[in-house]
Amino acid sequence: MYNDETWKMGEQLAQEYMKKHGYKIIYTNFAERGFELDIVAIHSAKQQFKNLKNETKKKLKDEKSPKVKKLLKNNLKNIKSTLKDVLVITEVKSRADDRFGRGCECIDLKKRSHLTRGAKYLKQMERFKNMQVRFDVASVDFGKITYIENSFCPKC
Repeated sequence: MYNDETWKMGEQLAQEYMKKHGYKIIYTNFAERGFELDIVAIHSAKQQFKNLKNETKKKLKDEKSPKVKKLLKNNLKNIKSTLKDVLVITEVKSRADDRFGRGCECIDLKKRSHLTRGAKYLKQMERFKNMQVRFDVASVDFGKITYIENSFCPKC
């Protein structure tokens, strides 16, 4: 598989994954002033809560202790009011083989700097001004996606 094919397949799989998990994709391959952001999306508070609710239901199903069940339910109630829409910048790294390691292993300080600069640029836009920013990585290795939320926390 050629690099362009690997790259395109990785971007497509990442977008499909994000849409399936409730992200609203705003930009793909957003390039400006010496940086490029692979995917810019919004993860709404409503969708975050829905995902947490589903995860909690799975935990409750397996949990035996009534006290732990009560804690899980209370946690879900408490967290709902703290959730806000999040601006998500996703870096997609694709690999057709393992010669250069997995995709998620190759995000260095230089790349983080580019992503941070891109986030600062977006935060100047009125529609994103008050949003929290989160950096995720979609690592597509040999056609299989690993999606990592909060992959790093720069200051922006």
